[in-house]
Amino acid sequence: MPVEHLFTGYYETVVWPDELVAEVIIARPPANCGYSFLKFLPRTQDDYATVNVAARVRMEDGHIRDARIALGAAGPTPIRATGVEEALRGQEPTSAIFKDAAELVRDAVDPISDFRGSAKYKRDMAVVFVRRALEQAAERAKGTP
Repeated sequence: MPVEHLFTGYYETVVWPDELVAEVIIARPPANCGYSFLKFLPRTQDDYATVNVAARVRMEDGHIRDARIALGAAGPTPIRATGVEEALRGQEPTSAIFKDAAELVRDAVDPISDFRGSAKYKRDMAVVFVRRALEQAAERAKGTP
């Protein structure tokens, strides 16, 4: 089953109480990829994230060939930011490009207000952390840790 179909709502999956996920298959990453995972925690490392972002950037000839962005704690299920991914394809990896593309995530997330922050605050943090994760992943794709 594709991971996109696993999650159905807050803390809910398609897995029944008597079932167990026995295997997760992750494809080997293509060459020239950089990765980043950022977790915004205003409290301690043991706390649930206010927002978290995973990003993968694949470079080719100085341009972004492909990007993948996923967010957690930004809606009822993990969110794939396909609009951001599409905006980056073929672009040179500059701070301005990452800033503009990250803004697109604002409409893709659907956070709730709770004791970790308002929905607006979480939406703002999603934009900031998508930009940071993309910048970090792009640097790693170029061979810079």
